[in-house]
Amino acid sequence: MTTSSRFQIKEQHSLEPADILTDAELRKGTENKQRTSPEDEIYHAELEKYEQACNEFTSHVINLLREQSRTRPISSKEIERMVSIIHRKFRAIQTQLKQSTCEAVMILRSRFLDARWKRRNFSKQATEILNECFYSHLANPYPNEEEELAKKCSITVAQIANWLGNKRIRYKKNIAKFQEDASLYAMKTATSVSSLSSQANSPATPNSGGYPAICTPPDGRL
Repeated sequence: MTTSSRFQIKEQHSLEPADILTDAELRKGTENKQRTSPEDEIYHAELEKYEQACNEFTSHVINLLREQSRTRPISSKEIERMVSIIHRKFRAIQTQLKQSTCEAVMILRSRFLDARWKRRNFSKQATEILNECFYSHLANPYPNEEEELAKKCSITVAQIANWLGNKRIRYKKNIAKFQEDASLYAMKTATSVSSLSSQANSPATPNSGGYPAICTPPDGRL
């Protein structure tokens, strides 16, 4: 379900008294939108630039390959492969742009939007699960199992996204300290895996396999 359809469904229901906003809350929401609108405009402007640059560069490369095909054999599959490589490179740039924009919005949110919210710390178990997820997805900073994490930690998906976004910002600011934490979590995971494998591969102890013990007479003869 898209965001617009969610809003349409919400508009169809009658407003409850708790849903009616006061003038002060409406003004505050307008101010918050005005604070985040410059970042939104910059993001879409930069995204359009990257898409235009990607299309122009792709057309340029295709024309070059077609010109070179007059002097050397170039198949259509080679051209398609080159186009896919170009698109993959530009998608990586777009991902970096999204990440930078997301971090900027998270900083603004923590400064302005979340200032009126009461801070509530997560439980120790939830923090352990979130830290383990964060350090195991350093190469992929946007894990897709946020709904599963929310169920495990008994919190909302929005809280998961906020926590991961703030954690990424703190990680970049103090990367040396967080690298030590990442090493500790990696060692912890490796230790648990090795202990499980050693238990599975350990030889059976005497009498553990169900064989009866051998009785020896007093004279030592069998």
